[in-house]
Amino acid sequence: MNRATAIIKWIKLICAIRAIIFVGICIIIPASAIGADKLLVKNSGGTTTFKVEDNGSVTSVSSLFINGASSWGSAPFVLGQNLSNRGLVITNKAPNNQKNIYMGWNVGSTHEYAEIFALHEGVAFKNLVLNPNGGFVGIGNTSPSFPLQMGSGAYVSAGGVWTNASSREYKKDIEVLAANEAMDAVKALRPVKFRYKGNAEEGHVGFIAEEVPEIVATRDRKGMSPMDVVALLTRVVQDQQKTIEELSEQVARLEALEH
Repeated sequence: MNRATAIIKWIKLICAIRAIIFVGICIIIPASAIGADKLLVKNSGGTTTFKVEDNGSVTSVSSLFINGASSWGSAPFVLGQNLSNRGLVITNKAPNNQKNIYMGWNVGSTHEYAEIFALHEGVAFKNLVLNPNGGFVGIGNTSPSFPLQMGSGAYVSAGGVWTNASSREYKKDIEVLAANEAMDAVKALRPVKFRYKGNAEEGHVGFIAEEVPEIVATRDRKGMSPMDVVALLTRVVQDQQKTIEELSEQVARLEALEH
């Protein structure tokens, strides 16, 4: 066999191998699929449950599980998408009273605000709303009108002033504070100077929550409302002002008798 004949045989062999590879590719990837979906996963019923589009986007029919999870509750910590509950969900999925955090948008068709929704199943839930209108934040309030607004009605104004919820519509069992009750509470208050352990460089004045009289004490005795103390002082000042006015009238009458 001369050199030219050997080269021709090698060329024919290479062409045959290429033809076999091409046929194999056509069998594995049909021509109709080229340029369409690159990866499809279907369940036993033939429904597509997972798909990678031609542009690289990934879609899942219901929930996307990671960290070894195959279903809700199959792993201590699951991160995925729950289409019926606003978007992304992080959960411990405990057997009882699961703790979930949803991050996405409000329920409905308009989606007018972003939302972080914390849910303790069987117990309670609270909303943290990020409103695009002025960057307002609502906690337990889905339509905040101030930079920070609570579900209770309290808010931080545009000037940075904390404003307590004080409307009559938020209150019940309203009674006038007796002057003697206010005076007794003020006398029982023990003002102190102190520094917070978390910021030892800055000094403050105030009270020790565990020591204050019951009328201004919180349930856990770990904090205080400044407005409660303001109400006590206001009532005391009003009563003292009344006493001053009465004494002034008596002095004026005595001076009139002397003349």
